[in-house]
Amino acid sequence: MKDTKLYTTFYTTAEAMATESVCKENNLSGKLVPVPRVLSAGCGIAWECSPDLKASLLELLEKEDIEWEECEEL
Repeated sequence: MKDTKLYTTFYTTAEAMATESVCKENNLSGKLVPVPRVLSAGCGIAWECSPDLKASLLELLEKEDIEWEECEEL
């Protein structure tokens, strides 16, 4: 059985790339991955990380004014 991961999707590739950048700057571990089939995203790229980081991630995205589409645990 696979571990549960948190996937955050974006409307544009620029937002996905900005997320990768600010997460690395703030030591939030994760990576950019293709969007899982059960989700949809405008750009086809998602940020994958541990569900434990959800609150920190969403707070950081809001602070950095990065728009996201969906944030789901799978």
